[in-house]
Amino acid sequence: MEERKVRQVERALPRTGEPRRPPSDARRAAGACFGYEVRSDLTFHYLREGGGDPIEVDVDEESLPTPTDPPLHEWLPRPENALHARVWASDAGYTLWIEGVGWYRVDPSAPSIRIPTSSPSPVRREEHIWGLPASLCFVHRGDLPLHAAAVEVGGSAVLLAAPGRFGKTTLAAAFLKAGYRLLAEDLCCCRLSTVPQLLPGPAMLRVRRDVYERLDLPGTYPLFDEPDRVHLAIEPTLRGDSSPVPVAAVIFLKIGGEQPIMRPVSPMDAVRDLWAVSFNLPTDADRARCFQGVTDLASRVPLWELHRRFEVDHLEPTIQAIVDSCSGA
Repeated sequence: MEERKVRQVERALPRTGEPRRPPSDARRAAGACFGYEVRSDLTFHYLREGGGDPIEVDVDEESLPTPTDPPLHEWLPRPENALHARVWASDAGYTLWIEGVGWYRVDPSAPSIRIPTSSPSPVRREEHIWGLPASLCFVHRGDLPLHAAAVEVGGSAVLLAAPGRFGKTTLAAAFLKAGYRLLAEDLCCCRLSTVPQLLPGPAMLRVRRDVYERLDLPGTYPLFDEPDRVHLAIEPTLRGDSSPVPVAAVIFLKIGGEQPIMRPVSPMDAVRDLWAVSFNLPTDADRARCFQGVTDLASRVPLWELHRRFEVDHLEPTIQAIVDSCSGA
């Protein structure tokens, strides 16, 4: 597998050593994420080099009254995702509430994100910014959010799509360990040009503790520790820039089989799976937007199902199967 990799020298991960501690000077708002150039006085840890559409991110000093009308949508906690959030829409944009965090004001047309003064640690605060608030912004811009990880293989993006608890973050971590660039850990921003593109997301990786203890992940350093997860940042010199990366394939992760098997999927059959991992709000206009996006993507890129064993010991042959299929080997 080593001989087949196409990677630049500056992106190659060191093969030995423990995860390094973060630099003494935490990165300021001088970078990009999801095709946005961040402008803010806040501290950020996951940005990449480069530019893009300017977006303002600031603390909201004003007290927001609780909306009295029903929310446009509510995300309820589920076993695979503990998020509890509600969103309201108005002419000024969106009002977003996230349990345990507080209230956001998101104006996609500016664009700007105003975060609550009661936000948790700077690390968790930034992770929340690059979730629902950012999704609301780049949907307005015309891009398609997908619940997927993404890695760079041979200069192109391979999306690993699945609901929660299907191992996409663990597989992305294994790619990172093997020397591939991580483009997105959980949320992908797809630009539906003639050749679909992936706009790199935050340079972070949130891995289960048991995976972290079994996988050596050089080129990363821990920023935040939870009982069940470790939140890692990728070394700035290994992140690459924020330039769009052409999409080579979308792979739907399945569980089953003794050996990893890649099976092509027809665009018609893939639309259902793409819809399941897409982001949309319950309005006719937004669902039409989302359906158009997933059908466009399905018609323009190769689509696969990956059936594999859901075990750390089988990650290397799984990576091999993906690389062989996506490189045409």
